[in-house]
Amino acid sequence: NGIYIIDLQKTVKKLDEAYMYVRDLAADGGSIIFVGTKKQAQDSVKEEAIRCSMPYVNARWLGGML
Repeated sequence: NGIYIIDLQKTVKKLDEAYMYVRDLAADGGSIIFVGTKKQAQDSVKEEAIRCSMPYVNARWLGGML
């Protein structure tokens, strides 16, 4: 019917958990791949990945790439 209900309290909690995971992973020297293949995201993905020396994909995702 085109109606979606989003629990914002749960969303904020999960976004915070994701942030802490990524922050800790990067702090421990792990790699995070930035992916954004839509036209609107391509430049931002590239700039931010380069800024923090992480790999990125901002063009077509190729099957089997991982």
